Amino acid sequence: MINYSPIIRYDSLGIREENDPVVREILANLFINDEFYISMMLLPQHFEEWAAGFMFSEGLIKSYSEIKSIEANNRGSIFVKTGEPIKYNQSEKRVLVSGCAHGTVNLSFLNEENLETMPKGELFSYSQIVDMMEQFRKQSTIFNEAGGVHSAALRFKGGEEIFFEDIGRHNAVDKVVGSALMQNLPMHEGLLLTSGRISTEIALKTVKLGIPILVSRSGPTSMSFAIAEKVNMTLIGFARGRRFNVYCGKFRIPKSLNVEGEKND
Repeated sequence: MINYSPIIRYDSLGIREENDPVVREILANLFINDEFYISMMLLPQHFEEWAAGFMFSEGLIKSYSEIKSIEANNRGSIFVKTGEPIKYNQSEKRVLVSGCAHGTVNLSFLNEENLETMPKGELFSYSQIVDMMEQFRKQSTIFNEAGGVHSAALRFKGGEEIFFEDIGRHNAVDKVVGSALMQNLPMHEGLLLTSGRISTEIALKTVKLGIPILVSRSGPTSMSFAIAEKVNMTLIGFARGRRFNVYCGKFRIPKSLNVEGEKND
């Protein structure tokens, strides 16, 4: 996933030529039942997980069982076959959102009737969230070596985890989603971690998945904050080191800083 390119480095030690790691990306093309649907910039791996997660996030499928097959080649062509025809209108109004790689979201997802109240889910303590974010940071091996990517992870209290990195934060989330769908995991019991800012499409994806807690190293936008409040989702930003901010849904994070014996107020 990393190439090495010659660079000229300038720093306090002087000027010198070196080889530096650069993240690889590919223009991936998604075909659904032999019809082109969309192109997306991706890391050249885990195409199947991305396709499943993207289609679920877009509302094209309601479960992974609707997909008969996913095939991908090393040129970035991804072919999905579904059991029943997929009904979608390519001319339907879509919104270019603030995600990396020009993420889009179906405008209908912004309608209030499509925003359902989140399940209560599990309680996660201060210490658990801090520890999860520290482990999350260490797992970002591509970013730690070369930068240029975002990370996403779905964590459960029992220790189960799905983790992916990709060029865009929404693509990393879609890969997490696709993997969770393939494994039939109870997403409503989990917690979603992301490295990027909490923008509209990330909040909407989280709501659609039924994941009640969203945590980021960065902060939320005003619309993502409004969405989280509307559906009673726990929104946590600036989770760095031993601190984080809870913007809404504080009832899922007990006030005690102790891991054991915590009680919800």
